[in-house]
Amino acid sequence: MQVLRFLFSPSGRLSPQGFAIAAIAVYAAFAASQLLTAPDVVARGGLWLFAAAQIALTWFWFALHARRLHDAGRAEGIAAGAALLYGLSVVLFLIMATAFFTSLGALSATNGSGAIGIALMVSLLALLSNSGPHDLGWFVVAILMALAFAPILIALAVTLWAATRPRVGT
Repeated sequence: MQVLRFLFSPSGRLSPQGFAIAAIAVYAAFAASQLLTAPDVVARGGLWLFAAAQIALTWFWFALHARRLHDAGRAEGIAAGAALLYGLSVVLFLIMATAFFTSLGALSATNGSGAIGIALMVSLLALLSNSGPHDLGWFVVAILMALAFAPILIALAVTLWAATRPRVGT
């Protein structure tokens, strides 16, 4: 029961040491969840498994950060904002991936790569189109890549910020 409370409840407090261990575990789980975008997994269950994992992990991330921020005497608003931003990026990724997989018939194909494959495909298409380094195509690709990675970088920044906040009253 304590494990469920730890995972789901944003109320309470969490020490910096406990937060660091839990944050590493959550980020490892986020990285492992990318395996759910592998073609074999997508062919069997679609993107629903990946979406469910992202929803659960985003909530766990938020609850973890909210408890740490409570321990530091801070409001949980920054954690909520970062979680919402990441959630929106996952929704946009799912829309893009669904369109990509459906248009190419990749839902039944077993070749290809996971989530990062879509970003690499956009870069490869820009490279193959012979666009120069100062061409508008490269600029658009660079902006899209920055926007794709911004929620992850913001989440990491919030994690580092929350981890370095001193405890307030024990």
